[in-house]
Amino acid sequence: MVGESGSLDYGVLTTSHLMQLANEGALRGERALRAEQFQPASLDLTLSPEAYKLPGSVLPLRGEPVRSLIRSFHARPVDLTEPTYLDRGQVYLIRLNESLHLPDGLALYTNNRSSIGRIDVQTRTLADGHPRYDKVPAGYGGELWIELISKSFDLRVRAGISFNQAILYRRRVWLSEEELRERFQEQPLLWDAEGNAIDSSACVQDQGLLMSVDLDDEVVGWAARRSPEPIVLDEPRLHDPLEYFEPLRTSGRGVLLLARERFHILSTAERILVPRDLAVEMLPYDAMAGEFRAHYAGFFDPGFGEFPGQERQGTAAVLELRSYDDDLMLRPGQPICKMAYERLAGPTERPYGAEEASSHYARQKGPRLARFFRIPE
Repeated sequence: MVGESGSLDYGVLTTSHLMQLANEGALRGERALRAEQFQPASLDLTLSPEAYKLPGSVLPLRGEPVRSLIRSFHARPVDLTEPTYLDRGQVYLIRLNESLHLPDGLALYTNNRSSIGRIDVQTRTLADGHPRYDKVPAGYGGELWIELISKSFDLRVRAGISFNQAILYRRRVWLSEEELRERFQEQPLLWDAEGNAIDSSACVQDQGLLMSVDLDDEVVGWAARRSPEPIVLDEPRLHDPLEYFEPLRTSGRGVLLLARERFHILSTAERILVPRDLAVEMLPYDAMAGEFRAHYAGFFDPGFGEFPGQERQGTAAVLELRSYDDDLMLRPGQPICKMAYERLAGPTERPYGAEEASSHYARQKGPRLARFFRIPE
């Protein structure tokens, strides 16, 4: 059984392991889990029809069911059976379709899906009796809930949509600086904009790879703007990006000024590759370099940036950034995030980009907006 001691002592589980867990009943769905929910090393979680408005964010106390929060704080019910509008800035508590009956020793961690982070939606997962967001303890059995706050836009949603994803693991193992340098000798992991491999001595630091912001294009990013129109997520629709975002350009000196508390989409100057036996989590570069959030959706699947048989490798990473305390000035070459590599339980059988339908950003260039928008000309 997956998760019991043996060959899977460490590492994030891949597609075949997740499917086995579903077959064993450790991963359960109110509706049957769909094949497209199983990603290279994660599982897409989906909304159930049961939702509530809350006056603010709240965590269960140790031993307290999440459902008790609904009664304690007089949460107002919202039915997601049909398309429903969620207001910007409102806290929603929504039960997920998926529930867990995890084996001993197997834990779960969640974060935003990439498309959801790019529209400035904050999601956090809650589990019964566990006073922490996003980290579900080993051996947990019970319901899962998601706290959802759209920071910039009104949304139209319905049950069945996926806002976040889960990875499962016995023990997460991050590559050390020495191990990263060894991987660079086998295969470069980072390239510059011209396609030249970057030496490990120039980017390996603090058990990760440092990446810088790209300020060379005519449009270097996007800033969210107030819109009277909701972003429709419950049906395929390509929205006009200029209705929701305004393009960002640098000053004559090549400097980009980010306004405090405004949501921005930027891109890295470098292109990254994630081998099939590893995954990556994007982390803020350093709190000492400025207090900002670098990414909502920090998990990069194995195979990201890998193009077998092609000379040009690597894909730029998109940053979702908000400066908290002050306006922020960015200059060319400024480090903006750190990429930490972790081991999988084994090479994935389904690398990112192998199936175009589920790999929307495999060949993204520059500050790519979410898949809900037309690509600007």
